[in-house]
Amino acid sequence: MDAEQFFKPEMVQLIKHIQQGREKEARAMIVEGLDLNMHGEEDITPLLWLITQNDKHAIKLALELGADPNFPQADGGNVITFVAGGKDIELLEILLAAGGDANSIDHNREPAVFQAIGESNIEAVRVLQKYGADLNAIDASEINSALHAAFINQWELVYFILNHGGDYRQYSNGGVDLAWIIHDIEQKKLFNANSDNYQWLLKVKAFLLEQGVRFPPPSPAEVQTRWAKEGRAGYQAFEN
Repeated sequence: MDAEQFFKPEMVQLIKHIQQGREKEARAMIVEGLDLNMHGEEDITPLLWLITQNDKHAIKLALELGADPNFPQADGGNVITFVAGGKDIELLEILLAAGGDANSIDHNREPAVFQAIGESNIEAVRVLQKYGADLNAIDASEINSALHAAFINQWELVYFILNHGGDYRQYSNGGVDLAWIIHDIEQKKLFNANSDNYQWLLKVKAFLLEQGVRFPPPSPAEVQTRWAKEGRAGYQAFEN
């Protein structure tokens, strides 16, 4: 896609200077009033456009010239949430090293690390964690990174997260925790005993046992009943 589709001629010229490595000319245009932190057509920013072109030299120069990796899209996300689930780890690290917020939230109000987890991208999770991602940040369902990875059956990621400060005690707002997910999988035999993924699940279970977690754990119904008795709003006790 051409820059002309999204930006006015002056911005198109600035972008061309950046792509061509003409820093002096680009700086002059910025001094004259052009701002790289703006929205063009379809909510495209100059930095996002350069990212879609996979032009790392231009991306680095744009960042040096003041393009903000945390500049919000109209939907609430930014370029960090845009690339966090992708395979280009170098690009993600370039943006984070330039001040990108590893705890950026996307348009679904999910932390950027959820994008990486959703793509089973452990290297992206590692990089986000390196740059300060809070692995215990939660979404609207009170799911943290470890639970998110468990819900999509990514047990190596769960193990990594737990060993980097992930909270194994977190409950979703439905009363589900890691122990219950593991118990449910084993009770229903929803696993291949010869798979690497199941071996990671067993490592997670061993981790939980070491922390004093008991199996079988309370069911979601039991957890919600307890919350109701404790007066937590929005819950009611289940009848036995």
